[in-house]
Amino acid sequence: MSRPLYNLRRRLLASTLRVLPSPSHRLSTTTSTPATRAPTTPVAVLWDLAASRPPSKLPLYDSAVRLHLAASSFGRLRFSAAFLHPCHRLPDPDPSADATNLCRVCGRKFRARDALLRHFDTIHTREHAKRLERIESSRGDRRVRLAASLSLKLSKYTRAARELTAGVNPGSPADELRRAGVHAELSRYPSTALRDRAQEVLDDGSVGCLMLVSGREELSPLLRLAKEKGVRSVVVGGESGLARWSDTGFTWAEVIAGKARKAAPSMSGKWRDRDVLKRLEWRYEDDDEEDVVFEEDGDGDGSEELAGSANGKPWWKLESDGEDSSLCT
Repeated sequence: MSRPLYNLRRRLLASTLRVLPSPSHRLSTTTSTPATRAPTTPVAVLWDLAASRPPSKLPLYDSAVRLHLAASSFGRLRFSAAFLHPCHRLPDPDPSADATNLCRVCGRKFRARDALLRHFDTIHTREHAKRLERIESSRGDRRVRLAASLSLKLSKYTRAARELTAGVNPGSPADELRRAGVHAELSRYPSTALRDRAQEVLDDGSVGCLMLVSGREELSPLLRLAKEKGVRSVVVGGESGLARWSDTGFTWAEVIAGKARKAAPSMSGKWRDRDVLKRLEWRYEDDDEEDVVFEEDGDGDGSEELAGSANGKPWWKLESDGEDSSLCT
């Protein structure tokens, strides 16, 4: 290669290197894109189990977990309470739901529950024990990385084992709710207890979103009070007329299918935009408007004389103009 061409090639390479950004700059530009922020509004869930029952084909534990997932999509779950009668009993399971037994770890289906338990014990329990042994035998950074990589499988096995043990000896509805993280309160009048607790929550002002799981229209004054205090309201159990007084409402089918969880971020964004517009809204009051009055100066600037209204002459004609014209004639 000749010397001039070599120098030209070096200058072209240098110019391209100056144009291209550095790797650190490219990394910072890609990572600095704003991500969607999770809503941080405190959410309270109040559930009247007698007035709004979940579908019978799903265990009460699973219904409570999916209800919590939907509530946590609207913000940070502060507390969850369910009110039920001491004599409340779980409904009989749907026979179609017991036709197939599903393994929550691998997804395999079994016709008999004994076959499912045998499969779970011989395969998944042994795999779980081996994973724990691998973590215990590791040391240092390798143990931390191994525990992080196996955390999903360990938690999946724990949830599946909890469901199987709960299905063998199902407890009372209060026990199932407590196992799902719901504070179960026994009362002879669940609706009254829920109304009193909701009134306390609204008076405290500790939550920004109230989720009512009930179908009683007698709770509509609570929703109107929440709107006056600026608290968002969500009603689960849209079959009743209570959802008309709330900001949004969902049916149990939508909560179980996950539609409420998917719609929650967009609803929270609309609520935030609405609050911002209310804060930026301009308010005009007609009573405060003052009429502008131009006061005339007493000294006068000679505008009346300049107009010449008394002489009948236009203001642009002077007296000397008439005299000059007469001399000319």
